Amino acid sequence: MSKYDNVTKLDFAIFPNQYKNDNAKAPYKTGTLEMTKEFLKEMLEQAKSGSMPEIKVAAWRRTSKAGKDYENFRLELPPLPAEEEDDDDFPF
Repeated sequence: MSKYDNVTKLDFAIFPNQYKNDNAKAPYKTGTLEMTKEFLKEMLEQAKSGSMPEIKVAAWRRTSKAGKDYENFRLELPPLPAEEEDDDDFPF
């Protein structure tokens, strides 16, 4: 797997809020997002390079094995452009 796949993608899911009751201000869906160290490091590296990290978001509707409908999301950091190699090591 490439660095791009390992570091810059983060998946999470949200489910209907089972505690919503009649509160109109409560969110209709909730979930938990666990950031990985690798994802955070990549965000920091992009910020240090001078570009503010731009996170792409994608969503899919899915059904769990238990029959509950939910939405699966993916956050994705575009890869940094490859740095130009320094040719100072060449004798000519």
